[in-house]
Amino acid sequence: MSNQSTDLRTRLRNATAPLHSQLDQQPLLVALLGHDFPLADYQQLLGTYYSLYHQLEAAIKRYLTQQPIAFDYQQRYKTPLLLNDLSYWHIKPEHLLCQIALPEITSLGQLLGLLYVLEGSTLGANFIAQHLKLSYGYTRSTGSDFFSAYGEQTQSHWQSFITYINSFSDQTELATQAIVSACLGFACFNQALTDTLAPSSKSL
Repeated sequence: MSNQSTDLRTRLRNATAPLHSQLDQQPLLVALLGHDFPLADYQQLLGTYYSLYHQLEAAIKRYLTQQPIAFDYQQRYKTPLLLNDLSYWHIKPEHLLCQIALPEITSLGQLLGLLYVLEGSTLGANFIAQHLKLSYGYTRSTGSDFFSAYGEQTQSHWQSFITYINSFSDQTELATQAIVSACLGFACFNQALTDTLAPSSKSL
């Protein structure tokens, strides 16, 4: 099947599959889905995500301020959720910022590629939220607002986003830009989590 007859979501999924698999195997995320994940490591993970989302979403907001799109992203930002979690754990966000290699968003294709990564992450986050509640008692109001994200609306939010990006499936240049941007987005997450000290490394 040629790219011209394949929807944008499928092309993004196929192109990012190796990076997505690498992310799923990150030590912190693997340990998080166990049953003895230390609170300090959980707080460190939230700090890593805050650093990422703070910068990624700032870039998204700068673009949307200049180039509004026909998709309402205003209620989808995750930085406020992370701030809620950090506040619950009494962590000051100003001590968490690290810089990541992220070019400025200058095109709709770049924006959609990055949003694909961020919106797609809510699917896994919803699963993690259920695990955190059952295994550790963390809920939306007790330190897991970020992972809870859209809650019961996760699938409907994802489907509405996919419908939107697939409306650009016939735009070859935009699709190419979106794929490059999505790969960069996954790479940023992988690098940030790699740079974060994994639980298994702390005793070495």
